[in-house]
Amino acid sequence: MGPLAPTVLGECSAWSAAQGYSLGSAAGIGNLLERLSMWMEEVGAGVDDLDEDVLAEFVAAELSRELPCASVQRWTGTMSRFLASAGYLGAARKRPDQLTPVQAAAEDWRSWMREQRGLTDKTIVAYCHYAASLLDEMTATDGSVEWDRLDAAIVNSYIAERGRPYGVVARAHIVGSVRCLLRWALSTGRLNRDLTGGILKPAGTRRSVPRGVDAEQVAGLLAVCDPATAIGTRDRAVVVTLVRLGLRAGEAARLRLDDIDWASGLLKVTGKGREHTLPLPVDVGQALEAWLRLRPPALDRAVFVRLRAPRQMMTVAGLSGIIARLSDLAGIDQIRAHRLRHTAAMDVLAAGGSLTEAKELLGHVYTVTTMTYAKVDLVSLRELVVPFGQVP
Repeated sequence: MGPLAPTVLGECSAWSAAQGYSLGSAAGIGNLLERLSMWMEEVGAGVDDLDEDVLAEFVAAELSRELPCASVQRWTGTMSRFLASAGYLGAARKRPDQLTPVQAAAEDWRSWMREQRGLTDKTIVAYCHYAASLLDEMTATDGSVEWDRLDAAIVNSYIAERGRPYGVVARAHIVGSVRCLLRWALSTGRLNRDLTGGILKPAGTRRSVPRGVDAEQVAGLLAVCDPATAIGTRDRAVVVTLVRLGLRAGEAARLRLDDIDWASGLLKVTGKGREHTLPLPVDVGQALEAWLRLRPPALDRAVFVRLRAPRQMMTVAGLSGIIARLSDLAGIDQIRAHRLRHTAAMDVLAAGGSLTEAKELLGHVYTVTTMTYAKVDLVSLRELVVPFGQVP
């Protein structure tokens, strides 16, 4: 019943199978889509009317029942992804006159960052996440934005409160986001004075000594990877690749099958908008080979893919989460993927390598970036230490 039957329901069944969902999961997604179709018929909505607002109304109606369907909470996100990928789900169509003054200001700021600054969508989303709520501090009772109320004290109070649950790095991002918002307001005439000079610098942003992991911790991570299972083989390949080649989590996540040149023993790495080629060590090649023999059919040609549907390239957070999960299983302090990158660079220096060799391994553009690892090169630093009581 409803406007989504039978065409859209049939497409959903084929999509679920292609994504790798089990029969039970596919049935749950299809059941929720059937409920959506019946509800759309009740409210008189057609396929062309389907957008985020309509979907939100459907979910609210389902959750308001005395006994909500279990599929609503479990499969709403998956159903939304299907509808969006199939081209049936449009964005919420809000006209400019329907936006509140705060929403209109935030939309103008997004357009300015995209058109004037040339920032990527990912960066724009992050900036808005950290700083857009500053606009609420200037909202009057009638909903208008009173920019004259904004001063350095209000900005610093917002930064301190917004950064309270976060760490040092996120607090620095909050300060940068707020500065961007204030530059936009000044350049567009909303502010008549520059407040950025009065913003306090977040404490503790000075770069410290890189922290790696020792050989025992690496062995502990590898020991909890079960080579008899696909997930254990994949996790082992991730650990060996990160600790031996020093890849960023994003670089490892973006590795594709075509990036491995087995004949020449080379690996193409893409990250930070650049490409560089690394030799493929024997142990890394063996770990990758063991994983690729068990790698299930996937939706893309990523080397490291999810083992649950949808089987596709792992996200950066998911890949870094592997290292965190393994460290918990190994009973050591929780670590993340980037510490394995530090370990790779520190191993180069510990083995007598130079900063130039570490720079080539890590793919740094500027030598000054790699020079931070000189702080942990104890062998070289000992030669510079002046014996007690002597003048150099």
